[in-house]
Amino acid sequence: MMDDNKQLAQRIDGAIQSASQEVTNLRSELSATSRRLAELGAADSPPGMLETLQHNHNVLLREEVAQLQEEVHLLRQMKDMLSKDLEETQGGCSADVLSATELRVQLAQKEQELDRAKEALQAMKSDRKRLKAEKAELVNQMQQLYATLESREEQLRDFIRNYDQHRKESEDAVKALAKEKDLLEREKWDLRRQTKEATEHMGMLHSQLDLKENRIKELEAELAMAKQSLATLTKDVPKRHSLAMPTEAVVNGNNQEWVMQADLPLTAAIRQSQQTLYVHPGHPTDRQVAAVRLSPCHSRQPSIISDASAVEGDRSSTPSDINSPRHRTHSLCNVRAAQHSTLPISASLEDLEEAKRKKKKEKMGLGSLSRVFARGKQRKSLDPGLFDDSDSLCSSTRHSLGLSDGSEDQLDRLQQVELARNTPMSQWRAGTVQAWLEVVMAMPMYIRTCSENVKSGKVLLGLTDEDLELGLGISSLMHRRKLRLAIEDYRDAENGQGLSNAADLDHHWVAKAWLSDVGLPQYSQAFHNHLVDGRMLKSLTRRDLERHLNITKKFHQVSLMLGIELLHMLDFDKEALQVRRSQCEHQHVDPVVWTSNRVMKWIKDIDLKEFAESLLNGGVHGAVMMLDPSFNTDTMASVLGIPTNKDMVRRHLFEEMKALIGRARGSGFV
Repeated sequence: MMDDNKQLAQRIDGAIQSASQEVTNLRSELSATSRRLAELGAADSPPGMLETLQHNHNVLLREEVAQLQEEVHLLRQMKDMLSKDLEETQGGCSADVLSATELRVQLAQKEQELDRAKEALQAMKSDRKRLKAEKAELVNQMQQLYATLESREEQLRDFIRNYDQHRKESEDAVKALAKEKDLLEREKWDLRRQTKEATEHMGMLHSQLDLKENRIKELEAELAMAKQSLATLTKDVPKRHSLAMPTEAVVNGNNQEWVMQADLPLTAAIRQSQQTLYVHPGHPTDRQVAAVRLSPCHSRQPSIISDASAVEGDRSSTPSDINSPRHRTHSLCNVRAAQHSTLPISASLEDLEEAKRKKKKEKMGLGSLSRVFARGKQRKSLDPGLFDDSDSLCSSTRHSLGLSDGSEDQLDRLQQVELARNTPMSQWRAGTVQAWLEVVMAMPMYIRTCSENVKSGKVLLGLTDEDLELGLGISSLMHRRKLRLAIEDYRDAENGQGLSNAADLDHHWVAKAWLSDVGLPQYSQAFHNHLVDGRMLKSLTRRDLERHLNITKKFHQVSLMLGIELLHMLDFDKEALQVRRSQCEHQHVDPVVWTSNRVMKWIKDIDLKEFAESLLNGGVHGAVMMLDPSFNTDTMASVLGIPTNKDMVRRHLFEEMKALIGRARGSGFV
């Protein structure tokens, strides 16, 4: 009986140990499954699905573990009871001897308990198999989830790759469109400039055409008066024939002679009438054409009779007139006339000539400047095509000089400009004021109103802004300012200060050269339209740049103002600026006078060639680098387009700029 109890106790111990081992294995599998689920959840799995699976699995495992723990607890209680019974059986074997019936009952109970333990073990094994099946199913689901995630990740990568490619293509297209827009903008401004120049040229041509028409009318009037005078002379032939004088009176240099220009010949009929008029009947061998010639270079009066006093006009001419082509042409004609003047001239004709000469002296009683101003008009004469024949000597001389009406007008205009440069404004005449306004100030559109309202330089000096707007019709504020500053400059020059250096900077230099130097050529057309010259640069403010010149970018305004400040430092001396720039063209010194192109060259020289093109039309020049306290390395890097993640490139730029600015300030260039 005791042996049976021992065997039963051993079997119960073995069952308990195997149950404990299975519980331990289940716990290890549970922990491994939990760890795997945690790893799967960390690997970008959908959080909702993983949490649901993990929660369900944990609930199942906890229930099974609780059941196993209860069964183990029951088995341990049974073991304790059997152990106690065994001890009591061993200790009190002699005292208390159980009966066989009780032992059988106990054995039956133990067997039942053992059966229950076996059933519990079978249940645990079945649960274990079920858990393994669920585990395998869960692993399959996780594998499917991994495959789905990988496919989605691949799709996402393809989408990102395609998006980057499309973005780059879009950026390239935008850059191409921007370049095309800039090109079209330049072409538009060029067309506008050409249209404006064509309009100005058309206006000049209209004015020249008006002058030519007026000149034609004057010539027609001269021709009519010449025909009338010729008819009068033809009627007075008998009187003049009776009062003829000897030939010596004609060739005498102290007497007045009528000189007709060789390139304005008379017709054969007129020459025949002259021969019958001026040839003495007692000298048949001296029947030649008298020296009656008209000089187109000296036709100061609108009559052919008034030209008889041309010699008197030549005597009163200045040395410059003697050396002029006009005087040389007249001298050639006089030599030709002297060779043919061997016939007498009538006394009545001499009296008429004397009367005309007196009238001419009265008309020539103006000042020297008036004669200078009227000289261009006095040079003009009759058209040689009005008559039939021509003299080859004087006509060839005039053709060799190549003086036409248009070239004479231009020459006279240039003479007036030179006179304006060398004469105080208060002494200017109307012609000088008009030439100065057209050539020097580049305002030919206001010449008509100026000729009507401004007759001298004194009047110009006294004009107010209201007079400029109402009297001259200057509606543009910038044009009025330009003219006002120029008048003030000339007023200071009359006080002994001389013209400022800014007077040498015309609007062409400002719009083309200076704006290109500061790196903002895109505003050239606006500056050209407003005729911004050196004097106006001195008076420009940031408000003027934004309001009148349409420059809205703050950095561009700062760039222009610092460029003007550099000109102030050099007293607007263009030559000094050019000398300093030529000295630093091949050396990295004196950066304050660097142009935008010179800054780009420096960027290329410090191994940043790929970023140099970003400075085009950016307004970065030497004065900005040296005179703007807010312009630092970060600003330069932003203008160059250097990415923020390229720390080495930015550090290199910082070192180079620090060295350049340090050398410049150390050498005293700033």
